[in-house]
Amino acid sequence: MDTFSAELRQRIAAARHALRAAQRDGDLDAERVYSGELDSLLHLARENDVTVPPDQPEDKN
Repeated sequence: MDTFSAELRQRIAAARHALRAAQRDGDLDAERVYSGELDSLLHLARENDVTVPPDQPEDKN
């Protein structure tokens, strides 16, 4: 796996995590920001044929 793909997957995972946290906290402004960031990153992945694993909800343990 090349560095670009690895970094992009890492940024997508971080954006998903931040979006879930904003949703959990009821922070609508942050939710909009992270949703937009995630959309942009997923678009970039599609444009560059980077396979992104499906979103996995975090454990609630």
